[in-house]
Amino acid sequence: HLSIRRQRQMCIRDRSNNLFFTTAQFMTYCKSDNIYELGICDGYIIAVSDVIYSLDKKTAQICLDENISIKTLRISIINFIVDNAELMNIEANKVIGQFFVNTFQCKK
Repeated sequence: HLSIRRQRQMCIRDRSNNLFFTTAQFMTYCKSDNIYELGICDGYIIAVSDVIYSLDKKTAQICLDENISIKTLRISIINFIVDNAELMNIEANKVIGQFFVNTFQCKK
C-alpha cells in the first residue's frame, strides 16, 4: 500500500511528464479567430523561442531578426506545419523547434 504522500508525488511527477500540446491541438489555437486562442498560440511560440535561445549556442544556432513580428512567425509556422502534415501528432514544441532550426539557421 502506497502512502498518500507517495501517491501525490507520483501523481505530480506523472502530470509533469504529460504532453502540453500535439501539433494538431496547437494548430487549432493558431488558426482561431478568437484573440485569446491566438494569444495561446503566440505565447507558445515565444516560449519555445526563448528556450532555444537559452540553450548552448553550439547546440542551437538560430538567428532571428529582432524586428520579425509574432504574426509573421505564426503564419510561417502554420505554413511549415501544413507542408509537413506528418508532424501533426508530434509534440508541438518539437515541431516549432524544428521550424526555427530549419528556417532561421545562422549564416556562416
